[in-house]
Amino acid sequence: MPDDYYASYSDPAVHRTMIGDHARTDAFRRAIAEVVRPGDTVLDVGTGTGILSFFAARAGAERIYAVDNSSILEVARRLAIANELDDRIHFIREPIETALIEEQVDVLVSEWLGFFALTETMFKSFVVGRDRFLAPGGKMIPSAVRLFLAPIESADLHVRDGTGFWERPIHGFDYSEMVQYEVDNLVTTSRSISQSAYLAPPVELVAIDCVQDSVEAYFFDSKVEMVVERNGTLHGFAGHFDAVLSPSVTLSTSSYSDWTHWRQSFFPIRSVPVEKGDRLTVHMRATDPQEGDKRLPIYFLDCEIHRGALRTAKFFYCHHASCE
Repeated sequence: MPDDYYASYSDPAVHRTMIGDHARTDAFRRAIAEVVRPGDTVLDVGTGTGILSFFAARAGAERIYAVDNSSILEVARRLAIANELDDRIHFIREPIETALIEEQVDVLVSEWLGFFALTETMFKSFVVGRDRFLAPGGKMIPSAVRLFLAPIESADLHVRDGTGFWERPIHGFDYSEMVQYEVDNLVTTSRSISQSAYLAPPVELVAIDCVQDSVEAYFFDSKVEMVVERNGTLHGFAGHFDAVLSPSVTLSTSSYSDWTHWRQSFFPIRSVPVEKGDRLTVHMRATDPQEGDKRLPIYFLDCEIHRGALRTAKFFYCHHASCE
């Protein structure tokens, strides 16, 4: 990973956002309390300020290896001393790809999740940590991640983050030529999407087994079908993920769950009228970026709308932008 990748995690505002996300942080707390047993050894990949390592120590872990290549690790070390946990937590400032740990661990924990789960591509380091250091039969937090997609109608999002912005005169000028340009350069954003926006329930795009799957499984290729439940206008798709953290704890970023800082992912399209009963066939894939920002997977989405003999195809790609 480039140096600026790790430098981005030295910003205290990043950690405030993550720790201040109660649904996220409390879900990891409950999962660690359920999975970690007294005497366990634990590896925390991308420890940040150390909160997951502290939860593991509270759960009774005998040794915790807290690995991070950002300067925030020095703050985590001081926090461990202040909380009298430094005797059990070993801090290692290295990428997990080159870190040296002289034993295999019972539990691997990592909050590698980005927008729509995959942004930041930290799952690559999560898999490396698993393959290098997790003991046979060891446990992982999260153990599985599922991605979902649903069609939505939202005039506000269409104007704010989609092609609708260009459909109206701008200071008296016709900017409609920008519509096609935007369609050819669509970008995914993170937004809070109202439950009332959904034209059909979310469907599962892909289920990733964190315990067994290779990195290639995270770059998925999936085809799903949705049936529109009401008349409206299709402005795009809402994406969210569920992370299975432990047998009884699943962290969901759905519109139907508690708010998280990930919110939902909005995949905009050129607006299309739809009717109740229309079938949407959506083919979506995520690819590993070969150039530019390697933390941003590139998504390709092909949507066909079936109404009797009617078949309308839309094709575009988008990546996930950093969001305010």
